[in-house]
Amino acid sequence: MKPLELLLLDCSPRRETSTSRHLTNQLLPALTRRFGRPVHVTQRHLGVRPLPAITAEYAESLVLSGDEARARYGNQLAVSDELIRELDGADVVWISTPVHNFTVPAVLKNWIDHVVRRDVTFVTTEAGKVGLLRDRPTFVAVTAGGAMFREPAIQPDFFRPYLTAVLGVIGLKDITYIPSTKLAMVDVPLAAVEEHVRRYLADAQPEA
Repeated sequence: MKPLELLLLDCSPRRETSTSRHLTNQLLPALTRRFGRPVHVTQRHLGVRPLPAITAEYAESLVLSGDEARARYGNQLAVSDELIRELDGADVVWISTPVHNFTVPAVLKNWIDHVVRRDVTFVTTEAGKVGLLRDRPTFVAVTAGGAMFREPAIQPDFFRPYLTAVLGVIGLKDITYIPSTKLAMVDVPLAAVEEHVRRYLADAQPEA
């Protein structure tokens, strides 16, 4: 049986104390068992090995058509091309990330800036931008120290609206957010993450 290709983007700069990585390590094996197929994971450690920042040439290429951008700046697009090939080849996308200042970490924003490309991952039409990538399940395992993602809101949430919008631009619309929050308010954050995972998996049990 052909393995399911899963792209894992790990966005935490922390090591053993990373709550988002702990959330993923607890969740991912349990959820992938439910896929019913072997899973091959390609991992990008964005938090500890950040991608290079976009260059002036790359920024210039974004205002050109795809063909003109490649003709003028082909060498400057190599990192972007590699990341887009990786993303395009994935059957499932998994983003493991903390919240930084109400939104996505800079390393995740940098990855986004490399993969959102005119005439490559989206086209501009009179009705707006249309994604060129096929939709596929995208899971976002996200942790926050504060009381995020709740009603009534206590803290601003620019994380989910932004990530939903920008991934939608390139065609990824099947997004599931799996949060573990208020971790700055507990004595043992990793244990709190494990409790959130237990509750999530219990609620997500497939019907008999």
